[in-house]
Amino acid sequence: MHSIDPVLLPHDGPSDISLWRIDFPFNASLNDAAVFASLSEEERARARKFLHHEDTVRFASVRAALRELLAQRLGIPAYTVRFSQDANGRPHLTDSDRFDFNVSHAGAHGLIAMSPFRRVGVDIEQHRDGFDWRSIVALTLDPAEVAWLEGRDAGQQTASFYDAWVAKEALVKTTGAGISRGLQHLSVLPREANRVTLRNAIPDNMREITARWIEAPHAYSACVAWSTTPFAR
Repeated sequence: MHSIDPVLLPHDGPSDISLWRIDFPFNASLNDAAVFASLSEEERARARKFLHHEDTVRFASVRAALRELLAQRLGIPAYTVRFSQDANGRPHLTDSDRFDFNVSHAGAHGLIAMSPFRRVGVDIEQHRDGFDWRSIVALTLDPAEVAWLEGRDAGQQTASFYDAWVAKEALVKTTGAGISRGLQHLSVLPREANRVTLRNAIPDNMREITARWIEAPHAYSACVAWSTTPFAR
């Protein structure tokens, strides 16, 4: 018997934001009714398109957990929750504007953030053995961050790179604008404690967004971001 039991995570952001971790049941099958009963046919078809079983489980588990969490707050059965996408492909509730949410997954874990009052963004990344952060530096770091990283030892460089990556992804996902310009236009390093500080010119669409790094499993980095003002209804 497999199950998905989201773990409520602590954070020092606004109290209206709930943050959850999902630990993936990779031994589960998409046909496991106890785990994935709430998924729509469209979601099942999308899950089956993944080439690897692990990716199928990641998508299906996060979506099933998201359905359950939203259903609890909306007071409806999980299978009746309906999703749509905006012009940038960001999912939202079809029949309600009462909640904003965002999801991310990597390796063995997923994250879900939601709020009834503000936009949220979340990202988690697994530290990959042998990963050369310099191979994607042109799309992820600004020159000042690169210079700072080069002054640290090899082990610290990798961890700090992932810290920057998840912070920028969470911030951009909160705007809903996508990452067409890349992430190198933002600067968040060096890191000081858990508060994310934008260290160069702040884009107009991020002037009312803040973020915090959050505790993550060993060899992972994670961050949650949110708008500081309520979203329009």
